[in-house]
Parts: sequence; structure tokens; C-alpha cells
Amino acid sequence: MAVITVSRQIGSLGTEIAQDSARQLQYDYVDKEQIEQLLKGFGFPGLKVEKFDEKKPPFWDSFSLERRKFLHATQGVLYELASKGRAVIVGRGGQVLLKNLPGILHLRIISPFEVRVKRLVETEKLEEKQAVRFLRQADQDSYGFIHTFFHVNWDDPSLYDLILNTGKISMETAINLVRESARSSDIAGKEEETREKLSDLALVQKAEVRLMDILGPEIRHVEVEAKKGVLRLSGSVTSTPILESCERAISAVEGVKKVENHLTVSQLYRYGP
Repeated sequence: MAVITVSRQIGSLGTEIAQDSARQLQYDYVDKEQIEQLLKGFGFPGLKVEKFDEKKPPFWDSFSLERRKFLHATQGVLYELASKGRAVIVGRGGQVLLKNLPGILHLRIISPFEVRVKRLVETEKLEEKQAVRFLRQADQDSYGFIHTFFHVNWDDPSLYDLILNTGKISMETAINLVRESARSSDIAGKEEETREKLSDLALVQKAEVRLMDILGPEIRHVEVEAKKGVLRLSGSVTSTPILESCERAISAVEGVKKVENHLTVSQLYRYGP
């Protein structure tokens, strides 16, 4: 009942390997389309997802409230999916968000640039120059997204447990390696150590999204923690009605068993005449 995260270069056959591995392992295959459907529940329709998803943002937009909300929502979706087990999750920073957790295999699929160009020319019927531009932009976007929001290098080998170069090994060999790794005692059978933690992480992210709708930028003054389904709010807000609104919103989050509200009301005084 392991979970596999897949980071892949376009043209590396990573999508095909992820799909076939999921089919052979009888795991759910989760990609952009599935996650996009789940994000609708957080108020992100398709056009908004396309705006933010795995792209390097302009500098001035990197920490906009809406983008931060999108990242919290994406994290909540990934944590919840991973808590259920038996899933192959493609992209979305899974190698970072689910790092160092038992029962999760982090996979990276690469191929030499010239091999990827040739594949795109053959499969997408592109001119070679078009394929080169497309791949360079795709690599830049993926690198920028991971670096901007998670402060890591997309190509850092320490993020991955298994790196497959399909410029050298076949798809069949790659799928066999993924399948055997997922079933190994190093990965399989350790999900219970992770399940509860992931469920709590998912609740925190869902709560953050709800609070951002109420508090806007002032969410920086509030902290959310979760333990076994109990959410604890701490920090300060500017009025009692806002405090009560926060508690009601968090209580309505699916999966929350109890809310411990330790928020305080802090009035901001203006000095001078």
C-alpha cells in the first residue's frame, strides 16, 4: 500500500512509466487532471489552476495571497491522497511535500536532452527548433516552481529514492524497477507510520485555506496545528466576530473532530490626534 511520487522531464517517458506502474501495481494514478478536480472544492476552477500550476511566477506575484492559497490547497489535496495509500502521484512537488515519510517512494525519470527532443519530434510532429524551445521552457517552469515555493533544486538527487534514465534503460526495465521497489520491505508495509500524520497535515492545509478567506494577509498572525483530528488555533485576530468566524469555519472542515481555539483579540491602536 505504498505511495509513489513521480517527478519527470517531458520527453523522458515518465508519464507512460507512471501510468503502467500504477496499472501493474493496481494503484490509483493521480495527475494534473485528477488534482484539478479536487482543487475545485477549494474554489480553484480550471483556469485558475492553469494560471498557477507548476509555473515559475513573476517575482512580484510569488507570494500573492491567491497563490499562497493555491499552494495550501494543493498541499491539502496531496496529503489527503497520500494518506489513503496505493497511489502514483505525478508532479505537484510531491517529492518535497512527502519527503522523509515512511512508505513513500520518490521517483525521478530523466533522459538526455537530445533524446527528449527526438521523441517530441516523432510523437508530437514538431519541428526540431520547436521541440527545443518547448522543452527548455518546460524545464525552466518546473525548476522555477520547485525552487520558488519549496526552496530546493528540482534536479537534487537527494530528493529521490530512484532515478531512472530512459536514454539508457527501456520502459519495461524502468517499470520492473519501480514495481519491485514499491513492493520491497524498504517501502511496503510502513504506511501506518505515515497515515495519521498525513491526515493531520491535510487538515492543517484545509484550515489554512478557510482562514485565508476570512483573514486575508492577517493570517500571518495565526497558527494552526493538528493532532489526531483535533485542530488548535493560536495567535491573534482583530475582533471577537472574526475570532468566532474562524472557529466556525474550521469546525466545518471535513475530518475535524474538535477545535481548540486559543486565539486572542488584539486591537490595533492609532496614535496621535
